[in-house]
Amino acid sequence: MRRYVAGLALVLSLVACSSAPSSSSASGEPSGTPSTPAKTLTLPPPSEKPLSGTLEAELQQSSRDVALGRFQVWITNGLDREIRPKRIVYTDALLSRPERGGRLRAIPSGSYRGFTLDLVEPRCGAERSEPATVTVDYGSDEVTVPVEDETHVTGRWAAERCAELVIDRIATLEWTGVGIQGSGEDAVGLFELTATPTGRAGSFTVDTVTGTPLYTSAEGDAFEVHQEVAGNGRPVTMELRAQPARCDIHAFGSATGGTTFFVNVTIAGGPHQGPAQIRLAMSPHVTNEAFAYAGEVCGF
Repeated sequence: MRRYVAGLALVLSLVACSSAPSSSSASGEPSGTPSTPAKTLTLPPPSEKPLSGTLEAELQQSSRDVALGRFQVWITNGLDREIRPKRIVYTDALLSRPERGGRLRAIPSGSYRGFTLDLVEPRCGAERSEPATVTVDYGSDEVTVPVEDETHVTGRWAAERCAELVIDRIATLEWTGVGIQGSGEDAVGLFELTATPTGRAGSFTVDTVTGTPLYTSAEGDAFEVHQEVAGNGRPVTMELRAQPARCDIHAFGSATGGTTFFVNVTIAGGPHQGPAQIRLAMSPHVTNEAFAYAGEVCGF
C-alpha cells in the first residue's frame, strides 16, 4: 500500500509539473504566473475486523497431517490480549477418549494458531449429538468452546478406521510387491495387492482402487478390481496394472502419500455392511520397488 501511495503521488507531481507554466518565457523573461503546488493523495488505512471477544476453534487436516496420523485444532484469539495456553484438550463423542493438544505456544490478540492432535481410536457406531469441544487453560482462566468441523475430519477418520477394523477381522490387505511388464517408457507396473483371510466368517469385495499423485491405472481412471474375499477362503493376490502419473523426479522426492492408495470395498452382511473406503500404504520395501519401476519408465 505504501508503494502504491508513493507511486501515485509521484505521478501526480509529474503531471502537475508538466502542465504548470514555465518559470521563464521563450524570451528569457520571468513568468508572472507561479507554478501550482502538486497535491498528494492520502488513502484511509484498511479497516480492521473487530475482535469477537471470545475464543473460536475449528478442525483442519493437511496431507502431511494425514501421513503423520494426526489433525489440528486451530484456535482464533478474539480477546483484546495475548493468551498463552498451558493445556488444550479436545473432546469428541466420535473418539474413544479426550486428546491433549501439542505444540503449545502463545496466540496474539486477533490471531490464530494450530495445535496438533493424534488420531486416537474411534468409537465405532457412536454418533455425535452435540459439537465437539476444546478446553483451553491459559493463565488463571479455563474456557471450553465448540469446535467447527466443516470437512468432517473426525467423522471421516471414524468411518475409515472402523471399516478397516471390520475388514481386518475378515482378511488382511497389504501391498506385497511390484512387478514390471515390458521395458523402457512402455513398461507397465504390476502392483500386487494381497488379501490373507483370517479364517473367520464374513466376506467383502474389493471394488476399485484409486490412484495417487504418483501412480495411476494403466487402463483407466481407477484400478478396476471386483475381487471377492472370504474370511474362510484362500489368500488372493490381485494384480493392478499401473503407470506413473507423471515423470517428475522432484514429485517422487517430495510427494506425501504418493504410495498410499484408497481401496474401495463392499462389506457383505453384519452391522457394517455396504460400501466402505480404507487407506492402504505400501511398506518401505514395496515403495522402493514402485520407485524402481517409475525409474524404468521415466529414465531417472
